[in-house]
Amino acid sequence: MSEELKTKEPNDTLDVRGESCPVPEMMASKKLKKMKAGQILEVLTDHQPAVDVTLPSLCKSLGYPYVILKDGEVYKVRILKVS
Repeated sequence: MSEELKTKEPNDTLDVRGESCPVPEMMASKKLKKMKAGQILEVLTDHQPAVDVTLPSLCKSLGYPYVILKDGEVYKVRILKVS
């Protein structure tokens, strides 16, 4: 599954670079609610706590698989909506 998340194009991208917690988590949650099961959301962030704590905890609480990819100074957190 994580291989698919790494290689498949995301269905939507949320750019929260420059935003600090809890904004990335709140905006990702809002965006995921509007998406259909099977779709991938890519969250772009440069806020380390969002990568280390808040976005992973959001995914775990919802039961959504995710991967974190580093692209220079930006992290791409890809989340698969499963239900």
